[in-house]
Amino acid sequence: MEQADAENGAFLNKTPTRPDGTTVFQTSLNAGKLCVGTGTLALPFAAEKGGLALNVLGLGLIGLWNYYSANCLLRCVEYLPDIDAVDVKGAVRGSFSMTDLQLEDLSGYGTMDSNSGTNKEPTKHRFSIIGSMPFSQIGSRPPPPNGTTTYGSVAWYASGPKGLMATEFLIILLFFGILISYEVAMQGFINDTPLTTGSRRVDLLIPSAIVALLSCAPDIGFLSKFSGLGLLAVGLSFIVISWQGFEDNGFSGFRNTLELNLWPESVSAASSWFGVVVFGYGVVPFVFNIRDSMANPQQVGLALQIGLVLVYVGYIMMSNGIRVLFSPSHVFDGDVLQAMPNNWISLIVRLLMTFAVSLSAPLIVVPCAELIEGKLAIDKTQKSFHKRIVVRVGICIICTVFSMFLGSGFVHI
Repeated sequence: MEQADAENGAFLNKTPTRPDGTTVFQTSLNAGKLCVGTGTLALPFAAEKGGLALNVLGLGLIGLWNYYSANCLLRCVEYLPDIDAVDVKGAVRGSFSMTDLQLEDLSGYGTMDSNSGTNKEPTKHRFSIIGSMPFSQIGSRPPPPNGTTTYGSVAWYASGPKGLMATEFLIILLFFGILISYEVAMQGFINDTPLTTGSRRVDLLIPSAIVALLSCAPDIGFLSKFSGLGLLAVGLSFIVISWQGFEDNGFSGFRNTLELNLWPESVSAASSWFGVVVFGYGVVPFVFNIRDSMANPQQVGLALQIGLVLVYVGYIMMSNGIRVLFSPSHVFDGDVLQAMPNNWISLIVRLLMTFAVSLSAPLIVVPCAELIEGKLAIDKTQKSFHKRIVVRVGICIICTVFSMFLGSGFVHI
């Protein structure tokens, strides 16, 4: 098997298995919950603007785009040297993650096999892979700073120190932006219910406490059971929404499906559709965290496939299904809550979505905290547990404070 991989020029990732890691199904739930959030409430609006046909095709293509991007990142890791590398001349450089490493002489005098240890010409060797790209640039670069995440390591070997700094800054900025938008969304859900106290601080007290508590998890693999609960909450929300649609229109919307637009009626409508659905898939920034949390990291591709397919099927039901169901009585020009009567049904949907968001946010906090903890040289030992708690609770507090200042204008459909 190893010989066949070497002949194809393949690198095999040597990420060790974890007995306490997540299964494929649990990982697919995490991947699905990273995609499914408050944006689902805007999916009927996307179907309204983009048309039923474009929505079906576009959601599938964007899902494939997301999977392809995640797969490209995973393939990048296969080319990274390990920290404990050993150079040709014996200097500590790092052993490479591959099944059959060949050292090839630049002048063509001969080769050295890493398995046999024989060497015809000990001078002027470079790393290379049979039938693959030259490895000399990666092999000559020093290892990244201690505490660098996998994402950062890819940036380090691809673009150097500046690439590492830019990548980590942008990822942290992305994570904080998502978390703040989640906090703002929870404020909006609670503020429009009879349960609001009139104070943003008090309204966010319970959901923010849930987020902070779950964010103390060791990694996102631990959160898989809560991801299942979050997906269930979103599913129940749309069951309640569907019930209201049947209450208002029965099956009349489905009998008139052919009268609805299949394609966008203008460039502006197509842009509105894309602006909603493009944020419906979000596993790429978290793909390494997902992989590292698995019991068998080599099955991360299968887990992503299952998760994204389930998300796609759910999105079609939430977008086209709800749009058709409400078509006789409502034209969507915003989120689906606008079609709900101001009664207990709307209250249930808002509370379920608040609960779902509070279970989604820790999936963002944990990867963000791991990146920051690495920069602060905080390891994952029990001794550093209290330091990790401070970082994660601190992230939650910062995002909550920012959401109070930014208000509902920060998130708008």
